[in-house]
Formats: sequence, C-alpha cells, structure tokens
Amino acid sequence: MAKVTEEEVLLLWRALSVFRTGRQPACAPDGNGVATCPLLHSCPRWEEPDDYAASLDEEVATTDRRRARWPCSRVLGLLGPETRRIG
Repeated sequence: MAKVTEEEVLLLWRALSVFRTGRQPACAPDGNGVATCPLLHSCPRWEEPDDYAASLDEEVATTDRRRARWPCSRVLGLLGPETRRIG
C-alpha cells in the first residue's frame, strides 16, 4: 500500500474542502450540465435544492445531515486534518 505523509493528507483534505464549498463550488455542473467532479453520478447533491440557498434558511443540523449524504463528505470524514495515515 502506498504511504502518504501527514502533509499530503492535509493538502488533499484542504483541496477537497475548497473544491466542494462556496456559493459556486468547482464541483457544480457548468452551463452545459457537466461537472468536473468524478463523484457527480453518485452524488444526490444536484437533485436537491441549491445548497447555498438552503443552508441560509435551514437549521445547522439539517444542513449537516443533508451534506453528510454526499460522497465527498464521506471522503472528507475519512481524510480529516487529524488523519495520520491511509490504510
């Protein structure tokens, strides 16, 4: 199994966090309905109301439960900043 450093895990975690957050996340489909995210086809995010708008109106616990169903959320849970090794 490949070994990665703590810094590499943290870098991946930060990159994935930035990729999927914000008003216009990089993983969002573009004008043609195409997204650059490799997890798009297994992600319920794009079948739901707009995440940014919904997060302004709903309780934090509701937002957290909805986002926990996204594949990238599960990956972020595995690759948190406290992760020291993979495998």
